[in-house]
Amino acid sequence: MKVLFFFFLNILLLGTLKAQDKALPYVMYPNNLVGYTSLTINGAPIKLSDDFGGFNQLKLKPNLNLIQGIGIAYKWLTLNISYKLPGHIKDVEDYGKTSYFNLGAQFSYKRWDFGVSFQEFKGFGIKDALMISNQLPVTEEGYYLNSSLRSRAFGVNAYYFNNPDMRMKPAVGIIGRYTDLVHGAYLRLTTNIHSLSSSNGIIPHQYLNTAASIHRANTISAFDFGAVPGYGFVNNIDGWQFGAFAGVGAVIQAKRYKFDNTSRGFLGLAPRVDLKLQFGYNVDQWFMMLTSTFDQKNIKYSSYKYNQTYYNFSVTYGYRFSGNKMKKLFDKQKEN
Repeated sequence: MKVLFFFFLNILLLGTLKAQDKALPYVMYPNNLVGYTSLTINGAPIKLSDDFGGFNQLKLKPNLNLIQGIGIAYKWLTLNISYKLPGHIKDVEDYGKTSYFNLGAQFSYKRWDFGVSFQEFKGFGIKDALMISNQLPVTEEGYYLNSSLRSRAFGVNAYYFNNPDMRMKPAVGIIGRYTDLVHGAYLRLTTNIHSLSSSNGIIPHQYLNTAASIHRANTISAFDFGAVPGYGFVNNIDGWQFGAFAGVGAVIQAKRYKFDNTSRGFLGLAPRVDLKLQFGYNVDQWFMMLTSTFDQKNIKYSSYKYNQTYYNFSVTYGYRFSGNKMKKLFDKQKEN
């Protein structure tokens, strides 16, 4: 009996020592000053589907311009300034102008990673608008421009990873990086408020021969909350870091639309898709990461469907200044 007791005791101690000796599959750099810059393109194309009288879909496109970002990170503090570069990707006479505003914050608490974001796109063009009416004023490329059409989205997301070695900060790759393969299931809790509005109507309904009141809507909006289960992985092989996160879930949605000083509301369900991809080179001193994210918003009123896809493509380059150099710099400041 004593021999059996000491045998299990040794097994327990061996397992504990192995757990203590297990190295984390990522490295964090809290004592390094990280300077980085990014170049980003954002988009939020919209599809409206219904029986519009002779056709059943309208595509609303923004005309974007590149976003330049500059940021620094040190210990717990991260600062980032973003501004749009001059001009637009496509000719403004044919595709209109889209203004863009984005504000976001990320933080962690225990095993939860949180993200808060607000996005606004103002100015869209309806593609192939002559199918609505040949009397509609369109550009040479066939776009009907609505500079007052505004899309807004505010969201709070919380990620919980089943594998404690999976964390967002080293996955993003700015103040940390992965050194080995990590994978596992995750749960994303999401709460969102999103809307599409225009003072003169979302679509030029006066040119339509339909009776549906939602075609005269000047605002479509929804508040929803739900969960998106998914699976993700991150790896770093000889400095090359790559990863993917994908999930499918659903939200409970309170939705409404306004037309002619009238408001109608409904309650329902809506699907949610989560997709994040990344690839780049990430070593101790510097990194260059290509990141893409996709998020879809859906609202359905009977046969009328609103579908908007938010996407983001970003290239981020940064350098991690030595922690020893930072310590010497702060020591000199104290001496002075």
